[in-house]
Amino acid sequence: MTLLIQHALLVSMNDRDEVIEDGALVVEGPRLRYVGPAIQAPPGPFDRVIDGRRLIALPGFVNAHCHSPANLYRGLLPSRPLEIWRTYYRATLRAMADEDFYASALLGAMEMLKTGTTTVLDHFFGNPTLPFMGAGGAIRAMQDLGLRHVVALTLSDKRYEDTVPLGGVTDDAAAELQRMSQGEARDAQAWLEECEAFIAQHHAPTRLTTCCPGPSAVQRCTDELLTGAAALARRQQLPLHIHLAETKSQQVMGPRLYGTSLIQHLKAINLLGPDLSLAHSIWIEEPDIELIARSGATPVHNPASNLRLGSGLAPVPRLLAAGAHVALGTDGATSNDGQNMFDAVRLAALIHNPSLADYRAWVTPAQALRMATREGARAFGLEAGGLAPGRLADVVLLRRDTPAFTPLNNVLHQLAFCENGSSVDTVLVNGEVVVEGGRLTRMREQEVLGLAAASLERLRPEIQREMLAAQTVEPALAEMYFRVAGQAER
Repeated sequence: MTLLIQHALLVSMNDRDEVIEDGALVVEGPRLRYVGPAIQAPPGPFDRVIDGRRLIALPGFVNAHCHSPANLYRGLLPSRPLEIWRTYYRATLRAMADEDFYASALLGAMEMLKTGTTTVLDHFFGNPTLPFMGAGGAIRAMQDLGLRHVVALTLSDKRYEDTVPLGGVTDDAAAELQRMSQGEARDAQAWLEECEAFIAQHHAPTRLTTCCPGPSAVQRCTDELLTGAAALARRQQLPLHIHLAETKSQQVMGPRLYGTSLIQHLKAINLLGPDLSLAHSIWIEEPDIELIARSGATPVHNPASNLRLGSGLAPVPRLLAAGAHVALGTDGATSNDGQNMFDAVRLAALIHNPSLADYRAWVTPAQALRMATREGARAFGLEAGGLAPGRLADVVLLRRDTPAFTPLNNVLHQLAFCENGSSVDTVLVNGEVVVEGGRLTRMREQEVLGLAAASLERLRPEIQREMLAAQTVEPALAEMYFRVAGQAER
């Protein structure tokens, strides 16, 4: 299909952050063929023409870190430090079946598409008793709605209790920790074989699916698993995704396990590189920042989740000043409770200001939007995240006759500070219109909501039992948290 969008306000997110007041886009198949002034647009013919006089065209957002199984549990968990919160969240996953992972991913994909996200990185951990932990259901959901997705299978081969600085634990807590570890960890070689099989079965870029390894976190994986995952990714020219230094407790484990910081250990085993994205990257020091910037690796900022769990504030202004490529994510819906990237953009452009006396180092709206578009695309090797000829036709059209853009004073500022996703009218992914008039085109929205509600209703009794079991671990994790927090310097 060929499509002309004419007379729109184009926000290109190219290297110059170019804005074209009276612009046009020509979509040919899955790619953009023309991006520029409307007066110079090719004459056609076109299968469809969209009058963009009341529209703003923006490259689709790239949500560079989330967990699709969490969508069913938004609002369920109270705010707790990550290590405590994680125990309860992982408990919710044990009873989920393929149909539940499908429903949960549908729900998140619907929210993302309707608020302008066209690509998501799903760091997937589900039910270990299912093939690929249930990731196939999530992939099917995102393919059904037309959301481009990178699914990083979560890998871990260490016992959880060996990866956090615990003190003493009760017998009940020790038994529950052991049960957690048995469900989450397996032999490195077994994980690598499973991940290779997962990629062979599900990797399908023409169907919007990229599959790759996603080691859980540096301290949760042996070097054998980390280097094996990197070798697998690089052999098949795939991205690599990992959690990094999300909490003070995780920072403490670097010197304890390796004698260095977590980042320095990744450097020592040759994992740092442009193909590696690092979710959170909060508890890192100045030498780590320089290492990340020089390597070309991509820290992924998740501001809402980090606030909700009290994890800390990633040093984004210092990373940007060092020349690092910083992307942006929502994280999962149990630590953020929403999958709206406009919220992430606004937070990224605001929350760092109070900690910086030099206002010249504050994150600008253009930087926050860049993090949400082209930096995420770069991290995953996708030709997306910008409006330019030859790029993937992942495009969002926003109505400009809304409160967010009335009056229209500065489009970049208003996209970052004023918009909440409610102005999104039309979304194209791979050249296909998947949202039109603010509604999904491939599935009835009531069907998505009904499937999600039915899944949670079926799961609720088992979730309650699992949450009660998880309570036995909270006192030991709380003691660890207060002990480590007492050592914190910031």
